[in-house]
Amino acid sequence: MRERNDLDIFFAPRRVAVVGATANKAKGGYNILANMLESFAGPVYPVNPGRDEILGARCYPSLRELAGKVDLAIVFVPAEAVPGVLEDCVAAGVQAAVIESGGFAEVGERGREITRRCQEIAARGNLRLWGPNCTGLVCTDPFIFTPFMRAPDAHKRLDPGNLGIIAQSGMLAAGFMFQYVLSGFFKVSKACAIGNKMDVDEVDVLDYISKDDRTKAVVAYLESINRGSEFLEVARAMRGRKPLAVLKGGRYEEAARAALSHTASMAGSDEVVEGALRQAGVVRVHDFHDLMNLGKAFSLHPGPFRLTSPRGDGVAVVTITGGGGVVTTDLLRDSGLSVPVLEERTLKGLAEVFPAWMPPSNPVDIWPAIEQRGPAVFSETLREVLADDRVDGVILLPFASRLLEIYPFEEIGKIKRESGKAVVSWVFGDLRFFVEYETRMREHGIPVFIDLRSCVLALRAYLHFSRLARETSAAG
Repeated sequence: MRERNDLDIFFAPRRVAVVGATANKAKGGYNILANMLESFAGPVYPVNPGRDEILGARCYPSLRELAGKVDLAIVFVPAEAVPGVLEDCVAAGVQAAVIESGGFAEVGERGREITRRCQEIAARGNLRLWGPNCTGLVCTDPFIFTPFMRAPDAHKRLDPGNLGIIAQSGMLAAGFMFQYVLSGFFKVSKACAIGNKMDVDEVDVLDYISKDDRTKAVVAYLESINRGSEFLEVARAMRGRKPLAVLKGGRYEEAARAALSHTASMAGSDEVVEGALRQAGVVRVHDFHDLMNLGKAFSLHPGPFRLTSPRGDGVAVVTITGGGGVVTTDLLRDSGLSVPVLEERTLKGLAEVFPAWMPPSNPVDIWPAIEQRGPAVFSETLREVLADDRVDGVILLPFASRLLEIYPFEEIGKIKRESGKAVVSWVFGDLRFFVEYETRMREHGIPVFIDLRSCVLALRAYLHFSRLARETSAAG
């Protein structure tokens, strides 16, 4: 592991300069400055030799005019001008720079030469570099928001959370921020777009946030893993302690070529990557939707669940639709999970809830019982199946309708908490009630998905991490 890995200067600087700040609202330099002035607790200094003032803040012609006053510089100028800015950083005593500009190694030899010059300057001046070709980083406590996309009142919209995000693609990370984080899909502790990795890379960031008390789980999109053995060392240290899910791009030659032109990243043998990640306990996915859904699941419940079956893979399906139960069973078996026959005591308990003409089984189709006794059957059934030692997790399949007005949310949440077991839910039906259902279930730490495959993916990841935690605990 490299010795220099104190990234506090990026996540908790005291004083920040925005180099390339502008009054032009169509430019990224304006957005960075506006975001920082609005949300950062410390001084923010615009730097632009052509302006005296921007957004009410005094503008400086050079970082050299701010000697001793700046910890971190956010740089958004053309690539050719970046080496000069870094020379100014060194002269002014700046400790770190987030370079959000593009036009470096990803564009060819000219960009690679600029990269080498930047690295030489940084090494000589003991300057840490983040990027380039990225949107920087977000930390919710203490708050800093560096992306060049405008996000009004980001500090008010982003509540501190427990999920860490690492993304090699800058615009993708910005998209994640706007589509998932600002929308409240999940709450983050730190979101990191590392771009071309001129200095700070995925190992540095993962090592840092794996030791961060506020970060309880991590999801990452990577196009390359340059220091593979060190990455695996960090991942193994997280095994069974903090969930880690990775989407590794560039699995095929054509995708690897795209990664090279995008962030100057070389992808290694996918077979080797697959085996190494699996041995380190990493959950690997192959789609952004899956990565974000696991972020949602782990942000709601990052810790391990209680397992009671020997293999820790037993799932019960509580459903109002027989067809949904059949398809869910197929998906569970495809994913390597089991759908066990329920214990005799569980079947006897369910028989007291079910109509006499319908013997209970797994999947547990409760619609006939609901017709007789109402939505309370959901909680009564959930209590029985979660008490079954063959069951480690449950998938709930309800129907969204006005009946949610009498749906037993509080009782379901209480039963889930007392059991210590994993519960996830799929919802279908009247679209008008989807948000209400998801919001109410989220209050009880139960993730809700609108497709069954994501539901199974989340439960599989929950149980996978819980088994790792059990192994880690047993090993001492």
